[in-house]
Amino acid sequence: ASIRIIFFAYGKSTKKKNRFSVSFENERNEIAERANTNETIYKVLGEESFITTKEISVTSKWIKSGTNFPADLSNENLAELDAVSGLHPSLMETLKNNIKKWFPVQHSVLPHLIAESKCASILPPRDLAISAPTGSGKTLCYILPILNSLSYTAAPSIHALIVAPVQNLVTQIEAEFKKFDAFGIQTALLCGNHDVNAERRQLKTARVVFATPGRLMEHLVDPVSHMDVSHLRYLIIDEADRMSQTARLEWLDALEQAAHLTGGWTSVDDLLSVRHLQKILVSATLSRDVEKLHTWKLRYPRLFKASAEYSEEVKNAMSIADVDQIEGAALLPSSLSHHVVICELRMKPLALYVEVQDKPQWKRILVFANNKLASRRLAILLKVLSADVYRVEELSSNLFGRRRQKVLNRFKKGSTRVLISSDVLSRGIDVQDVDVVINYDKPISERLFIHRVGRTARCGKPGTAISLTTSGEVECFLERKDLESMLSKTGCWRDVSETVFEIDDEDPLQGKYRSALATLKDIIEKRNVKVRWQK
Repeated sequence: ASIRIIFFAYGKSTKKKNRFSVSFENERNEIAERANTNETIYKVLGEESFITTKEISVTSKWIKSGTNFPADLSNENLAELDAVSGLHPSLMETLKNNIKKWFPVQHSVLPHLIAESKCASILPPRDLAISAPTGSGKTLCYILPILNSLSYTAAPSIHALIVAPVQNLVTQIEAEFKKFDAFGIQTALLCGNHDVNAERRQLKTARVVFATPGRLMEHLVDPVSHMDVSHLRYLIIDEADRMSQTARLEWLDALEQAAHLTGGWTSVDDLLSVRHLQKILVSATLSRDVEKLHTWKLRYPRLFKASAEYSEEVKNAMSIADVDQIEGAALLPSSLSHHVVICELRMKPLALYVEVQDKPQWKRILVFANNKLASRRLAILLKVLSADVYRVEELSSNLFGRRRQKVLNRFKKGSTRVLISSDVLSRGIDVQDVDVVINYDKPISERLFIHRVGRTARCGKPGTAISLTTSGEVECFLERKDLESMLSKTGCWRDVSETVFEIDDEDPLQGKYRSALATLKDIIEKRNVKVRWQK
């Protein structure tokens, strides 16, 4: 059998087919035209345009109502010792033997803390945030209230805990505390270069504890440690801005739990039973982070800050009202002069040597490099160039415990003239009478610049900061225009003098410099060979 298939074609249908063909041709031509004009044919998801919204900055009430004090340490801003009342007579006598007048931050903060230290209030004290320039006397703002409180209170256990980010700063704070201690208070120093068993013995009788975060956490979780913080009255966080990112995660939660600190009270009985722990945050650059202080969970906080509005520290085109609102806003000591030296990259070590050599009146010179390798090589090179006429030493993370402290002590005493350091020393370390701070390498932020140069011009004394800059051929070194841009944002680029370091090829210093570079190369190669041999 066969199947026959018959196709029928009618004229009407043929016309429709022709019409469809014409329509298809037109559509194809339209698509081609749109493709030529880059016109979008189909809607692409994810390319919607959004209306640009205006950012609104909302400042907390406690920040707006903060207490301002002048940052300038001139005589007209100092106050007589009698201006602060309530100190124990023995403490006042010790105080008169060590200082003559109150600095502005002390005169502003101490009346509130001293009044609270004399009596036990039913209501908990307000937490404090203190922001003031480096070397303005912030440490005394919490040392004196702690001592005064212990003169009126028989603390059964640890009464105050001071936490600082680095060992040198913790050691320095303890030394300052003992300097004003008129009552023989038992203390404990907890940091990495101390024996843990010795620290445990100290904690049995300690009423004031000074600690780095890492060692503090070790004792908090140590089952045999005698660290009882259930009656803790003061928690001081020095250089708080440096620890704000990690404190809550690393140690603060554990400490608050051990201190039985609660965020609220549901009854009067709860209010009476909870110990009134007061947090005091201190830093030179704390004002830049006032909106981020929620990490510390401050209770009804109060802000004390050095304001440019009450001093002559910011003299650029920026309006004074904007200074503390800009991220990074902080003030430098008013007695600091800033000088910029522009040189070729290959001549930076020689420019440093010439600056040191031409200023014999500089007895203590602190040089900052970004890492320990740069500080080590620079120290060797400067030793060779100086021919051991003066002592040059390096302070970096290569040194531990007593070795680091010995190097620092020699610099404090003046037997070491040039100390080359990484940024381990830029935070809070108080070395008396540092004549000049030199930025050899680029500080990563204006905050770090402030802490570096804050090692000089302390307590109203004159000081000099020098920044060695290049023409910008290498990114990791400090370019002059970048430095100006970074510091202008915070009003720290003011009255800056500039010079260009130039030296002739025929100058005898060129030969001396080339010889020193060759010596440096030999020393590095010998050390590398020794390391390989030891491996």
